[in-house]
Amino acid sequence: MNKSLRNLVLASLAMLALAPAAQALHPQAAHAETPAASLSIGMSGPSVSALQTNLNTLGYYTYPSITGYFGTVTAQSVKDFQSAYGLGVDGIAGPITQQNIARALVKRNLVADSASYIGIPYKWGGSTTAGFDCSGFVSYMFATHGVSIARSTSATMYTWGTPVAQDKLMPGDLVFYSLNMDGQVSHVGIYVGNGQFISALSSKGIYTQSLGNSYWAPKYMGAKRIF
Repeated sequence: MNKSLRNLVLASLAMLALAPAAQALHPQAAHAETPAASLSIGMSGPSVSALQTNLNTLGYYTYPSITGYFGTVTAQSVKDFQSAYGLGVDGIAGPITQQNIARALVKRNLVADSASYIGIPYKWGGSTTAGFDCSGFVSYMFATHGVSIARSTSATMYTWGTPVAQDKLMPGDLVFYSLNMDGQVSHVGIYVGNGQFISALSSKGIYTQSLGNSYWAPKYMGAKRIF
C-alpha cells in the first residue's frame, strides 16, 4: 500500500473507537473494525476533515478544499457514496457509512495493487506469487490488504457476502462465472472498475478482462460484495 493511501485509510479508521477484538464481517472474512461516532451537518474538526479527505480519494467529495466543516456539500458527498454502495441515504456519516468508506479505501488500494500481478502464471491450487488459480488469487489479494478470507473454491465464495447487480458493481466486488455454462460457478475474479475484472486464467495467468466481451458475458453468474 502506498504511503499516502495508507495514511488515508488510517485516518478513516482513526475515527473509530478502540475495540478488544476483530469482528466477523461475514462467515468467511474478518477484519478489525469498530463502531464510529456519527458525523452530520454542523459538525467540524479533524474527523470531518478525515471524512472529506477519504470521500475525495474515492471521488465523491469534489469541493476544492478540505474544510473540516460538515455542511451541505459534505452531506451531498455522503449521500452520493451511500447511494453508490446501496446504503440508506440520509447524508449522515454514521458507523455503517464510515465502515463502508474505510472498506472502500482498502479495496481501492487492492484493485490498484492487483495490476502489478498481471502475467504471473496460472497454477492449479496456487495461492502464492509462484502461481495462482482464480480463488487463490482472490484470497491472496484480500489477505495482502489485511482482510482474511478462507482459502476456498469459487463455488464456495459465491455463497458468501451480499449480491450486487452488475450495474451496481464497485471496485473490489467479486464476479463469478460458469466456464462450462452449466449453471455451476467455476471461476471468480475481482471487479476493478470500468467494466473490467482481473483473475487467474489457465491460459494467460493473471489477466484483466471485460465483463461484456463475447467469451465472458454469456458465462456470467453474478457478483458478491464480501467486504
